[in-house]
Amino acid sequence: MYNKTFKDTPNSELQTPNSPKDHRVVITGLGVVSSVGIGKEAFWESCLQGISGIKPIQGFDVSSYRSRLGAQLPKIDFNAFIKPANLRRMDRIGKIVVSAVRLAIDDSGLTLKEEDSGRIGISIGTGLGSSDTVDQFFRSLLKEGPIGAAPLLFQTAVPNAITSHCAIEYGIKGVNITFSHKESSTEMAMTFAYYLLKEGRADVIFAGGGDELSEPLYHVYSMLGALSPGRGKGVEGMKPFDQDRNGIILGEGSGILVFETLEHAKKRGAKIYAEMAGAGLSGSTDGILRYDLKGDSIARAMSLAAGEPQIVDYISAAANSTPHLDRAETHAIKKVFGKRTKEISVSSLKSMIGEFDGSGGVRACGVVLSLYHGMIPPTIGLVHLDSECDLNLVLGQSKKKEIRSALLNSCSNGGSNISLWFRRVEGFHS
Repeated sequence: MYNKTFKDTPNSELQTPNSPKDHRVVITGLGVVSSVGIGKEAFWESCLQGISGIKPIQGFDVSSYRSRLGAQLPKIDFNAFIKPANLRRMDRIGKIVVSAVRLAIDDSGLTLKEEDSGRIGISIGTGLGSSDTVDQFFRSLLKEGPIGAAPLLFQTAVPNAITSHCAIEYGIKGVNITFSHKESSTEMAMTFAYYLLKEGRADVIFAGGGDELSEPLYHVYSMLGALSPGRGKGVEGMKPFDQDRNGIILGEGSGILVFETLEHAKKRGAKIYAEMAGAGLSGSTDGILRYDLKGDSIARAMSLAAGEPQIVDYISAAANSTPHLDRAETHAIKKVFGKRTKEISVSSLKSMIGEFDGSGGVRACGVVLSLYHGMIPPTIGLVHLDSECDLNLVLGQSKKKEIRSALLNSCSNGGSNISLWFRRVEGFHS
């Protein structure tokens, strides 16, 4: 039975459908640009088959590092998604996210010209934004001084440039906001969109985000010893919950979801994938580069998110192949769900797409598709289970299961935890 100790704040205010400011929020479109597939269909097929996007790094030299792997995107023709005249104004991460928004719009069936542009918004999360552009800008600044710094690089180096490019490309005149909070960035963007729609402040918000894998980013993580094989120990690989895991593999990509009020979606006859029904946010004070090892703060976020914990059937874990986070999340799940823990299926999509600050949007697309299709992607790469991570893990092969509701967990070292609660919407699937 659910442990009420971690039910710090009642969800009663969030569960009052008769309130004039309590709109239901549904997901009507998905756009994915990932290392395992471009577009919803390719992405989902790879997830179900347990196909890894992790391969030897291409594009920059990693010969001096112990770590040589990354979950990089395949070659993309951005002309298929973005107006050619606008491409030259965007850097790589801008192109990636704008393309994901295009895919989400197409999947949703929205005709933006027929909508009130002031009621359409965009909320994007990115951990580091244009990390490669920032690197180029400062290299030129250090080499040639102020006169050598390209002004066009500066305008794309600011974090909110990505969101602005999306708004300009698609004529979005409603809320335009960017969140940057390490591994919780995209989850924060989705949480913000959820509450705005719930209060009736918009009809549709494109929410999610992404990040790119760049040479300076790879260098920093390698020097910190965070990449597998951490400190040169063991075999390189992304293995959440495995007793021999030894660090993360960096990835990249973008996931965008079309968040929409139920009323608006029904009015235009939209296909509805799932409903977002709650969000829980919490923090810890364990250190700037540490996780809450006891899992108390992670448990608090989950308990605040799930309005009906008794119907949670699946958890998309934040587990990222680091012993501290994998174990902390395991402890948290047990604290929240108690005896029900063994009934709840758990998997980590990061085993296929790697770890990156903006992975939440891609992972959210995976959760929504799991609810819609009744299938759970596996955790791959696990050979020897860590005895402290004795959850009901989906391993090796995808699992068919009717999922009433699911949690998406996000934990960033330094103390930010977010859990999002999605549930199946009966009667609107097509």
